[in-house]
Amino acid sequence: MKHVLLAMLLLVAAFACTQRPVPVGSQTQTVAPADRPAIAVEYVQVPAMQVYERPAADAAVTGSYGISEAVSVLEVKGEWKMIRTFEGTGWVKSADLATAEALAKVDMSEPRFYVAPAQISAPYARGEIAYQAKVNTDGSVVEVKVTKNTTGNTQLADANGEALQKATFYPMVEKGQRKVFVYEHHVYY
Repeated sequence: MKHVLLAMLLLVAAFACTQRPVPVGSQTQTVAPADRPAIAVEYVQVPAMQVYERPAADAAVTGSYGISEAVSVLEVKGEWKMIRTFEGTGWVKSADLATAEALAKVDMSEPRFYVAPAQISAPYARGEIAYQAKVNTDGSVVEVKVTKNTTGNTQLADANGEALQKATFYPMVEKGQRKVFVYEHHVYY
């Protein structure tokens, strides 16, 4: 019995010696996308940037970021960039992001349209219509008042007011804070 036990022990020892250790550098380790190091830090340059589940416009929207918020870019795939989110990762349109240098050149303390009001055609109208538009911190027009109408056409003034109500602005940012503002808008015929 001792001989059988000794033979088995020698056989196990011989088998163990034929196994080669795997060098540490050659082991494959899978890194979750959210744990990858960022290839860049970029900034949102649109009022509201949507985050998608995958790099496609018809993908589910999983979140959003506001203008001037920083995001870590993990991967670039055509017109899309994978970013790190609070939940893991998501995809955004590359055009919605800018470098810090590019964003610094934009004056966010002056009103700028993101979506301008539609032009209302009135070939026979003459005069000016002036408005005051109250804009919230997100850049949405929340109130429109007519302050002047020399065209004499209230329907034209109402139509332009509705168009201004549907417009959106880039949020105004001063000292890192978004602010409410009043915009003076003029339409000339």
